[in-house]
Amino acid sequence: MAFLKRRRGACTRIASTANTSAAWALSKEKRKEKRLSACVLTLVLTATVGCTSTKADSPEMALLATSPQTVATSRAELDSVAVIETAIGQWFGGMDITLADNAFTASSTLSIERKGAMDKRGLPLDGRHSNPAFVFTLLKRGDECFIRNEQNNEEMLLDGVDCVAAKR
Repeated sequence: MAFLKRRRGACTRIASTANTSAAWALSKEKRKEKRLSACVLTLVLTATVGCTSTKADSPEMALLATSPQTVATSRAELDSVAVIETAIGQWFGGMDITLADNAFTASSTLSIERKGAMDKRGLPLDGRHSNPAFVFTLLKRGDECFIRNEQNNEEMLLDGVDCVAAKR
């Protein structure tokens, strides 16, 4: 009986050694799989970061470019305002728009409201109007200037307009 018991223990030991070897081989394969998946993940993240860094520059708020020597109503600035008037007019169906000569020189946003109905004394009918205000923002992306209609987030390139990034 003792011999039988000893023999059983030996078989169990051999079986457990075989299980340990199989477990070791299995864990080796799992480690290889983990390394492979880590490499793939690293490559995917590297590609994602690379694509993100080459993405187009985000637009910056801008002002019309004026040098300290020029007067606010210089000819170049008036031409820039005329280009902006034309662009905004296109959003209003080709309507003629008139902006102040100093539009977009102090602020990168501009609000336009339609004039409300007035009575004979020049006061708004019913004391107020409910006409919406239209907001436009001057933007700079790279060397190009854009104007964005904030109601629908459409942008329009402004050819011939020189702008600088606004200080925040």
